[in-house]
Amino acid sequence: MTPDSLSSKYDEFCRHDPFRDSVRPTTVDGYPRDRYQALVYLARRGGRLLEIGCGRGEVLLALAPHFEAVVGTELSPERAEYTRRALSALPNCDIVAAEIDALPAMFDTPFDCIIWADVIEHVVDVIGAMRTLAQLSHPGTQLVTVTPNVGFLPQRWNILRGRAPSTHSGTPKEGFRTDPAQTLLLDGGHLHYFSFRQMEQLYRIAGFRPEKRLGFGSRLGRWSNLLPTLFSSSVCVSGTYERSGE
Repeated sequence: MTPDSLSSKYDEFCRHDPFRDSVRPTTVDGYPRDRYQALVYLARRGGRLLEIGCGRGEVLLALAPHFEAVVGTELSPERAEYTRRALSALPNCDIVAAEIDALPAMFDTPFDCIIWADVIEHVVDVIGAMRTLAQLSHPGTQLVTVTPNVGFLPQRWNILRGRAPSTHSGTPKEGFRTDPAQTLLLDGGHLHYFSFRQMEQLYRIAGFRPEKRLGFGSRLGRWSNLLPTLFSSSVCVSGTYERSGE
């Protein structure tokens, strides 16, 4: 599938999003319980912020007052336009429709903080994408990544039962919707599955030093962090850019 055809698929996802015109800032009451709260919880304030795959803009809306400039990207031009209009009141915010590998040519100034949630599993060239993020960084730039955890205990149980992991919440039946014929993309377009250890290795390859694992979930909350490799529904890693990768 070409980038253009994939973009059209995500345009279609956007058209079926019932909340696309409703944007509220992500708030964190104590400990994060979902991927958006994890980004807001971990992001170091100050300087320039880049969010890859900013969606409806809930995270940018929450973090914009704490940064000099914030940039959000979307592969879907339709979603980017909706988000641009929704966040138009933010004077320091810019929303662009672009692939990850096009970003270094668009921005001359590196970012101080880069965040992305539920994006890397959709990317074909994962190592290439990580190295692109390194090009957008300077020594000291923070990178926060959130992606579904294939090692999550329910996923392990599914594999033991001979079932494929399904990490997209909208496709609970081994990557299909309840009506398989209505499935737009298998497992919501997830191409890869990650563990905490695997994500940390990707950080090192691209020149980022992994510093913090964060486990969270809507049911267990803070208890998910006791053994995140098993109890966290998401892999969440924060690290700092140090050097050119391996």
